Amino acid sequence: MRKSIQKLTQMAAVGMSVLVIGGCANNAAATSTKAESATETTAAQTESAAQEKETETAKEEKTEAKSEATDAAWLKEYYGVEISKDGPDAAAFSEALKKVAGEEAPAVEGDLNLLTAAKAAVAAADYEELALSYPADKVKERLAVHGITDEVDEAYAAYLACALDTDLLSDEDGKAAGKKEAMTQTQAESLLMRIADVNGDGRNYLGMASDPDIYGKIDQAWNSFLLFDDDKLAEIGKTAVQQQVTTGYGIKSAAYDARFLSDLTLQYGHSDIKHAHQLIGLLNSENIDAKVQLEPKISIYQYLLEWGPIPEATPTYEVKKFDDDLYLVYAVEYDMKLEFNTTADLKRFDEVINTYAKKNEGNEEAKGLIYASWWQPLYSTTRTDLSSDTYHQIYDCVVTDGIYSIHPFALPENKDATVEKLKEFAGDSGVEVTPQERYVNTAFYNYLKGDDYQ
Repeated sequence: MRKSIQKLTQMAAVGMSVLVIGGCANNAAATSTKAESATETTAAQTESAAQEKETETAKEEKTEAKSEATDAAWLKEYYGVEISKDGPDAAAFSEALKKVAGEEAPAVEGDLNLLTAAKAAVAAADYEELALSYPADKVKERLAVHGITDEVDEAYAAYLACALDTDLLSDEDGKAAGKKEAMTQTQAESLLMRIADVNGDGRNYLGMASDPDIYGKIDQAWNSFLLFDDDKLAEIGKTAVQQQVTTGYGIKSAAYDARFLSDLTLQYGHSDIKHAHQLIGLLNSENIDAKVQLEPKISIYQYLLEWGPIPEATPTYEVKKFDDDLYLVYAVEYDMKLEFNTTADLKRFDEVINTYAKKNEGNEEAKGLIYASWWQPLYSTTRTDLSSDTYHQIYDCVVTDGIYSIHPFALPENKDATVEKLKEFAGDSGVEVTPQERYVNTAFYNYLKGDDYQ
């Protein structure tokens, strides 16, 4: 049922825009055959070795590719935390803890080292009661499990055991903490990142594109998405469509926000989950890895009666009638957020989509393309330094009410007028209207301008 509903949604969106060699049995022939066989075997072995080397090289490249998505970059973007390359002192780490975990986070006791930091981190991650539940014999046993057999300061031992059991610290760092070693920049950043993750404030994502189970996780997320709305935003959006300020928009919930690094992230919109599966497979076939999050988006646009009878409402698709015979479609779609490992991978995405996931004139049947490829794929980023041949400036005129927001797009020349109108429609309802600069792919940019259907 879900797939048939999405097929109907997709149709509506289109309406809107949107050999063996024989020989004699003699010794010469046998010798020749053996020689050929040996040659073939050697060749096969050489080819196999080359393939193994190529595979290992690809794996190494993937491993190296993870370096741009650092804890340091994430902490700076979301919390304004920057750790000195010489490592933090007690005051600096205590301040960083409060930024990441909130004002109730404790300060480090005395001088900063990995052990005192571990105690503060356990409390900041809301594990203090767990730590204090460890009796002395369990503390000793758990520390030994993690490779720590030396005596640890009694005031900190339970906290260290707890930090290790909850993966706030690695076993290697745990051993260093037991010896009260100084905290490095990398260790501080890693610990702060773990606290953010534990508290549910870090990245919010399903997994890596390269994870074998990512496809099932995508489906599970998709099957959980249902229609949602916000009364204030619905009225503003309806009026915007009525007055032709926009032809449609999406409503989203901040509860699903990926919280990815902006400079390494693309947002890719679509309505078909089978397409999402094949897109992830496509990335893997191109040796591109990325963190993946699926964010629900309720796509809202005008329904034209010429499309046929209004379908029966479902939990994921509904056509609503408004004043003046205005009919609006509410359909569950998704924005796939992709945080790439490197800028190079992010830049390659455009080429990959244009080659394998975009329809063009002369290939109306979409042969050689992944399932449900569109004439105008939609993906964008907030990066401002990408090639002007591939990404083009637009504005997402975001209207926010609590955790919900609507997202009408506008060209730069129409941005001010669009924002002014949206503010007018909002009146004194208390919602916020904030234009966000984005850079969108060429095909969708052309669609927005009305220049080219492809």
